[in-house]
Amino acid sequence: MKIKVTPEDFIVRELIDLKYTSGGRYRIYRLKKRHWNTMDALLYIARENHIPMYIIGSGGRKDRHAVTYQYISVPRDREISFSLPNVELTFEGFADDFVSPAILKGNYFELTLRRIKPEEKDAIEQRLKQIENFGFPNYFDDQRFGSIGNPDEILAERIIKKHYNGALKLYFTAIHPEDKKEEKERKKKITELWGNFREILPLCRTKAEREIMEILSTGKSKNALVEAINAIPKESLSMHFSAYQSFLWNKALERILFSHADELFEVKGKIMDYYFYKTLTPENLKTLEKMEIPTVSCRIPKTSPHIDRAVSEVLSQREVKPSDFNLKKIRKSFFKSFLRPAIIFPENLYIGPFEDDDIYPGFVKFKLKFALPPGSFATMLVKAIGVL
Repeated sequence: MKIKVTPEDFIVRELIDLKYTSGGRYRIYRLKKRHWNTMDALLYIARENHIPMYIIGSGGRKDRHAVTYQYISVPRDREISFSLPNVELTFEGFADDFVSPAILKGNYFELTLRRIKPEEKDAIEQRLKQIENFGFPNYFDDQRFGSIGNPDEILAERIIKKHYNGALKLYFTAIHPEDKKEEKERKKKITELWGNFREILPLCRTKAEREIMEILSTGKSKNALVEAINAIPKESLSMHFSAYQSFLWNKALERILFSHADELFEVKGKIMDYYFYKTLTPENLKTLEKMEIPTVSCRIPKTSPHIDRAVSEVLSQREVKPSDFNLKKIRKSFFKSFLRPAIIFPENLYIGPFEDDDIYPGFVKFKLKFALPPGSFATMLVKAIGVL
């Protein structure tokens, strides 16, 4: 089974709780895009309208390989416009609240699933009924881990363990699947030259990279390494920290599922495998649907002994402890705990009829429509079907 064969196969609409009022302090716009990720679109909008990026309010990041509708805000006195192929801005009205994750109610999805064997139809329909009745694990999905290439080499974990030189080396040399040949060669060259920072300077492509190399060129003292870490752009550092938190959270959920569900099946992922159940006993369903697991920080909220033990075991396996997440010397980003539901249920799940696939002859396709809470991944529901 395939998803995202075309951008129109994956449509996302943000659901917000925002009251429009003619005297509102903020202008609210609807941003429609395809083939763009949210951050790049916002950077272009800021640049084209000559406004600082930080005054643009947004609720969440949306996938590049999709047609997405989301909301952004700017102060009332900052009227903006923007139009490029595959990006549209539409003025919606004024509001007293700016757009942020706090106003998100969730996301509505319309997916087209393709390349399905005709003989798989009954199994897929049965599996979707199970998901409707028992929910599915609320894992963070692969797109959250774009900054991690290897689970044994996580930049944020190196910072937490105060392996600053190793973290900086990863920042410059980690190769990602989307890297072009030229970029891979550049990173390999930096790897060979690592330690000779003056020689690396000509290979730097951004202002931040050059600033970091200038700092490292003064010496590899601990203070210089910390200063270099602090020169990593805030957005990039926050992305690495979020990816690591998500990875640890997934591992804690995995442990809990192994003790609360029978006959788990496995789906391969980018840096970890995901485990899913098909059904749950009434007792385990009641437990899991009420369960919230905290993300890791230096102050992890206490929950139940079972959850606390799972989180503690994951940290022990990674050889870190909560106090390590108190990064006093790192100024640009930090770890903050929040509770995330262990399992979720799709709302208003619609399963369309199976039709001949117009892209893959001999196969069938169908549509799925549903809503999920903020921060939950539609792609994880697709993985939960189990025929990828």
